[in-house]
Amino acid sequence: MSGLKSLMGDTALYGLSSILARVLNFALTPLLTVVLTKSEYGVNSLLYVSIAFLMVILTYGFETAYFRVSQKEGAKEATVYSTAMWSLLTSSVLFLAAMAFLYVPTADLLRMGDRPELVLMMAWIVAMDVVAAVPFARLRAQRRAKRFVAIKITQIAVNFILCYTFFLILPKAGFWLPDLQVGWVLIANLAASAAMIAMLLPEFFSIQRRFDVGIWKTMLVFGFPLLLAGLPGVANEMADRFFIEYLMPLSEAKEAVGTYSAIYKLSIFIILFNQAFRFAAEPFFFKQSAQTRQQLADVLRVFTGILSIGMVLVLAGLDGIKYFIDAKYWDSLPILYFLLLANVFLSMNTQISMWYKLSDQTRMGLYITLTGFAVTVVGNLYFIPRVGIMGAAWTTLASYVAMALLSVLLGQYHYPVPYNFARLALYVGCAAVLGWVAAFYSMTSLWPSLLCAGIMVAIVVYAERDLLRRKPSST
Repeated sequence: MSGLKSLMGDTALYGLSSILARVLNFALTPLLTVVLTKSEYGVNSLLYVSIAFLMVILTYGFETAYFRVSQKEGAKEATVYSTAMWSLLTSSVLFLAAMAFLYVPTADLLRMGDRPELVLMMAWIVAMDVVAAVPFARLRAQRRAKRFVAIKITQIAVNFILCYTFFLILPKAGFWLPDLQVGWVLIANLAASAAMIAMLLPEFFSIQRRFDVGIWKTMLVFGFPLLLAGLPGVANEMADRFFIEYLMPLSEAKEAVGTYSAIYKLSIFIILFNQAFRFAAEPFFFKQSAQTRQQLADVLRVFTGILSIGMVLVLAGLDGIKYFIDAKYWDSLPILYFLLLANVFLSMNTQISMWYKLSDQTRMGLYITLTGFAVTVVGNLYFIPRVGIMGAAWTTLASYVAMALLSVLLGQYHYPVPYNFARLALYVGCAAVLGWVAAFYSMTSLWPSLLCAGIMVAIVVYAERDLLRRKPSST
């Protein structure tokens, strides 16, 4: 239990940074959904979907590969780190050089042909975030959480302050600014990424003039399947916006993307805990891989219980939470239930997927995410033309359920973990039912929604009563 306590402590610490960072980032949502039209908000969403997709390609699995290779017996961490950094720096420079020539046709591809400068700014944001990935991984591996937290919060704070300055403070003060709209969002992000790079300079200066080809090949062998798995994985998470863009009538597409993205923002509370957990889990489990199978089961059980409570609480408070986005999006709030439930399964899969990373079978991640991607493609092609963005929400849920179930089935064959399936089904099933009831009543009557949330909390607390009564280990 000391290991579980340690992991939860790390999760809480990273969670604090994620909460502060996400709160600042989320606080931009009311601003951006008001100052940007639905169409402009759709453009903004498509650009950030593209950033996420390019991040997976250009980091090519080296963030996780660094954890794995540097923890191997006899490995020289400094050499592993330097090799990874030289590789990412080189590929990022080549990417920027390519985009200097291709940003106009790329803008045409994204249906932003009249705004090619947005694509060029996007490319610089991607490059800076890519070269920061392994330094951040090193801070996590070295348990330097305070420095990690400080840099992340500073980055988000700069972005937050500049967005409010460009859209609210300067216009109210009478300063004239060009009507760049989404351009100002990207300029703020560029400045924030530059601040992040400046704070990471000590990590860049520690790069040695050494590139080990053998280590690089080992990292590629481990990381490349993660790249292949990550592409459909990001597609599962983000491609719904592109399907909406290209499958809905041209006159409605950008507005539909903006609406869907605004509602998706309200699932931040589930995404937040998933991100905090991922930051803590990877270095923790790689360091303790010899004794983790029961820990994997215990953590997934507790993790799922917390996720289930979070989902019902969000839906119970929907009448207040809806004010985080502009009123023009409220008529699409019913899709939030499906997006929240989908993110519960996605978050569970984050933990379940540790089995193929710990057993060096990362190719299994490719099979799992390809399955999810297939569901995403088929579901969106069928449902979006018929029911619009609700179809995208249904498909997202179906895709994440398929991925989680397949990961469990393959994991039990290749790397058996003693999961308490009855408990997991209880938590998710109750969250699905109580969440639906809470969402139904949340707009008209507060008490039934609060009762649903209270029942969900009571179920998890009662089921985990033995864990809650257990005294912390002194070791």
